[in-house]
Amino acid sequence: MADYHSPTVVQPDIPVAAMTPLERRLLCEQFEHEGNDQAVYFFASDNVADTAWIATAELVELLGQDNGMVGRIADVVRAEIAKGDLGEDEFELDFSMIGYDLIFQDIVRRSPDLDHVQIIAAWTCTKMRPDGFGGMATVITADDVHSMSTASYIEEVLGRLGEPPPST
Repeated sequence: MADYHSPTVVQPDIPVAAMTPLERRLLCEQFEHEGNDQAVYFFASDNVADTAWIATAELVELLGQDNGMVGRIADVVRAEIAKGDLGEDEFELDFSMIGYDLIFQDIVRRSPDLDHVQIIAAWTCTKMRPDGFGGMATVITADDVHSMSTASYIEEVLGRLGEPPPST
């Protein structure tokens, strides 16, 4: 069996003052993290998490601690909670439906210290499979999210050279 991995780094460190408590909590569920009271470095040694179980009471409390900062993720979480049973002790958040790009974009919009966030991911596999290697780079600005995989880059270059795209 082949195991796929996607080590990921987020640069630069994210100022704590630019994040709502909810955003920080969700990013800390998706990524490993290091930091202090000033800034947090987010990364994933293996893969960015796609699911988290968070106490419902904690989520409701975090929604009320926005410090006057507007964030679209709060609306997404409120909608998810509205669909679920608040009687449950924990609430499952599916991050594949709640992308981290939305959170980082709101942080960039609010932060005078950030004009962008860049996310770099490597794609590796424990077996030498053609689909198991490559990577992706994402640049998130206040207005846009741009991503390109290594496969997309190769296709783009071959297109400029008039060559057919590689077969997979």
